[in-house]
Amino acid sequence: MRNLNSSYDDGLLTEEECYTIGTNDGKEFRRVVYKGTKLLNGKPMMVFKTEENQPLTVNPSFHTFTIREQPLPQPEDLESRVDVYIQNQIKGEQ
Repeated sequence: MRNLNSSYDDGLLTEEECYTIGTNDGKEFRRVVYKGTKLLNGKPMMVFKTEENQPLTVNPSFHTFTIREQPLPQPEDLESRVDVYIQNQIKGEQ
């Protein structure tokens, strides 16, 4: 007998993992953390958080691709932010 999975996504995304996701209108959301699903009018929606800690909700019908990313934040991310901050401080002091 064939086993039918009741999950609509087969566990494609793992909670608290970092992804880049795309939608069918060409929009790309980079380095978002998957938080799970929530129901909107009875339909499950994918919920993410951005690097700026902003919520992002995506209708699975419009989801086109997912790329797993490294966990947030990476050392090179912190270094680049610190470098920009230092450069801005130097420019402001001159």
